[in-house]
Amino acid sequence: MTEDEIAYDNVQKKKKIDRQMRKAVISVSVGSIVYALGVVWLLQLGGFVSGGVTGISQLIVGLIKKFGGSVAVEEYLGLLIGLLNVPLLVVGWRGVSKHFAVLTVISIVLQTLLITILTHFTVSPFIYFLHSTSSTDGTVSKGLIDIFTDNTFNIIKNTETTALQLEFKQEITAGVRLMLAIIGGLVTGVGSALCLMGGGSTGGLDIISNYLVMKKRKPFTKFQFAMDFVIIISSSLISIESVLYTIVRLIIYMKVLQALYQTYQTLRIEIITEKALEIKEELLKTFYHSMTIYDAVGGFSNRNKKVIEVYAMNFEIPDYINIINRIDPKAFVVITKVKTIRGNYVQRTVI
Repeated sequence: MTEDEIAYDNVQKKKKIDRQMRKAVISVSVGSIVYALGVVWLLQLGGFVSGGVTGISQLIVGLIKKFGGSVAVEEYLGLLIGLLNVPLLVVGWRGVSKHFAVLTVISIVLQTLLITILTHFTVSPFIYFLHSTSSTDGTVSKGLIDIFTDNTFNIIKNTETTALQLEFKQEITAGVRLMLAIIGGLVTGVGSALCLMGGGSTGGLDIISNYLVMKKRKPFTKFQFAMDFVIIISSSLISIESVLYTIVRLIIYMKVLQALYQTYQTLRIEIITEKALEIKEELLKTFYHSMTIYDAVGGFSNRNKKVIEVYAMNFEIPDYINIINRIDPKAFVVITKVKTIRGNYVQRTVI
C-alpha cells in the first residue's frame, strides 16, 4: 500500500471508531435512563431488591430504615450506588477495556443523577396505572383514558402525591406486586441489556461479569444470577414476603438479558468459496482472529472449492458478512452458535 492509501485507511478506521463510540454512548445513555426508571418507579414501589450494587445499596438503605433510620435515607440511594461502583471501575478499566470503563462511568453518573432526582422529586406513575377503585359491582381498575382525563395524574412529589404513594404501598395486593415484579424485571432487563450491547454496563457486578466473560470465558448470566440470588436471600432480613416476588423479578430480568445481550457470544462462521485467498487476506487484515482452511468439492457442480472456518464474536458478524459479500457474493456462509471454546483465542471488546 502507498502512503496515501495507508493514510486514507487510517482515516476511515478512525471514522468507524468514532461512529461506533457515538452509537455506544447513545445506547448506554438510553439504557441507563430505562434502568433508573425501572429501579425507582417499579422496584422501589413494589419493595423489591434490584441486582448487583443497586441491590446492595437498596439492602443497606432498607436495613437503616429497619433499625430506626429516617425514611429520607431513600433519597440518598443514587449517591450510595455511585460510591460503591468506584472500586469496581478499576477492574473494568484494567480487566476489560478503557472504552468499557468510560461507558460504564457514563452509565453510573446518569443512574446516580436520575435515581436521586426521581426519588427526590417524583412519585411513581404506576400508583395511578395499577390503582383500583371500588364500584357497586366490586373493584375495578382504571383505564388510560380515565387516568389522563380525570385530572388527578401527577408524578411531581408534593404532600398529596406522597400520601397517595404511601397509601398505595400500604394497600398493595399480591396481584399488583406480582405485576410490578414482572414489569420491573422486564424494564430493568431491557435497560441493562442496552448498556451492555453498547459496550458498557450499568456498573456494579456487571463489571465483574464482563471481566469473567472476557478473561475467563465464563457465561455472563451464570455469575450474575448467583450473586443476585445471594443479595435477594439477604433481603429476607428486611421482608421475607418480598423475596418471593424479587425472585420472579430476577428470573424475568435474566431471561430478558439472555434474549437481548448476545454481544460477546462466540459464533462459528463457515465460508465455502472459490475466492478463499482474497477473503483470507482481507479477514486477516481486518480482524484479530485466524482461521482454518481446507479443500472441498461442490456436490452439484463437482468444482474444487475451499472452506474457511473462523470463530468470531457476535458483534463482528455484520463486518464479516460485508467483506465476504464484497469479495464473493456467491459464497455459501453458515453461522452457528458455539457453546464452549478453548485454546489461543483472541477476544476483544465492541469498541
